[in-house]
Amino acid sequence: MKLKIFAVVFLFHHVAFSQNISIIKFETLQQRITSNPDTVYVVNFFASWCAPCIKEIPEFLKYADENKAQKVRVIFVSLDFKKSMSESLLPLIKKLNINQTVYLLDEPDANDWINKIDNAWSGVIPATLILHNSSDYRRFTTESLTYSLLKKFAK
Repeated sequence: MKLKIFAVVFLFHHVAFSQNISIIKFETLQQRITSNPDTVYVVNFFASWCAPCIKEIPEFLKYADENKAQKVRVIFVSLDFKKSMSESLLPLIKKLNINQTVYLLDEPDANDWINKIDNAWSGVIPATLILHNSSDYRRFTTESLTYSLLKKFAK
């Protein structure tokens, strides 16, 4: 009986956190960040093994919380491998209490999609793309961002 209860609790816990992560292809990501022209999209590319990425995540969370009444969407795009999702990515999301959209990008060949984000991007992370489609505003940076820089760049 105890084993059954443990299994149910474990399964519920795993499902609850895995619902926060969608595994998507780049084409789907592109569609999602261009779907609402009146929304500002702040798209952060990161990985659970990237220390500068992890350091800046709280800055994005603060920015998202302070702009939740606005048409602003902060989206985290993990470049982790799918096989490390349970061991690395899910615990990180729980530890940092990431309550924004998190996608795991399932694209084995970065050369197929990184130039579609920015022609000069080498693939280094952290990297952030800020889009406001209705005004054609687009800013891409690979510098680590603070809350004040996010406010400045996302206008």
